[in-house]
Amino acid sequence: MLVFFSFAIVLNGSISSAATLNQTNITSSNNGYSISTFDKSVGGNVLANSAIKKDIPRTSLSNQIFQMTKKGSVILKFGNGHGPKLLISVGIHGNEPQANIAAMKYIEYIKNKNFNGTIYIIPFDIPKDTALNTRYYNGLDPNRIANIKGTPSWKIVQFAKNNGINYLIDVHSGGGVGKNGFIYHNAVSTKNEKKWISYIISKTKCSTGVDKADNPGMIRIAAHSYKINSITLETERDTTPVMSAAEAEFKMILAATKYLGFP
Repeated sequence: MLVFFSFAIVLNGSISSAATLNQTNITSSNNGYSISTFDKSVGGNVLANSAIKKDIPRTSLSNQIFQMTKKGSVILKFGNGHGPKLLISVGIHGNEPQANIAAMKYIEYIKNKNFNGTIYIIPFDIPKDTALNTRYYNGLDPNRIANIKGTPSWKIVQFAKNNGINYLIDVHSGGGVGKNGFIYHNAVSTKNEKKWISYIISKTKCSTGVDKADNPGMIRIAAHSYKINSITLETERDTTPVMSAAEAEFKMILAATKYLGFP
């Protein structure tokens, strides 16, 4: 069962990024946590997706995110900046609500915590595709064009590159990955990636392997090409209830972040 809590918004701070990402600072909250518009070209009403509307409880934070995503994707920043930097990219495919729900639960889990390091989270990579519950962005698979300048996935990877991200998690859901979830790793993984994956498996009993569809246009592959430790988390989409799959993915996210010393 997913549990969410409400909180009060207090203006404070901002997020910096390369100007090419078209990011606009909107608002932020207490405890060094901020939320900003990331990519204004992909806005959409994510509550038009029936699974999102039904299964994400409404809180002050979720309501703010839902309103902001109408004008673009949003990015949230947590932590004090003194330590590792992690980017969690969620839902590049708009028909994978389990990933979005899991990420929103994790956002609620850490929103009032103080910790060393930095976590950036984009809970809806392409809101307009989530609204339509579609895998495709302008007729293309958006997780195959991260190496094409100006695309939503390219902007995400460039943000990681330009902001000194050490670790990146690309969060998905899909068919045939099992009830405990799956980690796709890079064909030639770094030592840090291997240790990271082993830890997540030890805590969640998920499985791992190489994606036969790997190509340079995937967020994970593009990030890895910049020497960013990167993995893809995937939970079952087709044979498991949405909330059960989201809970399994939340556990993977939680294990992945705890390995890095986060709450």
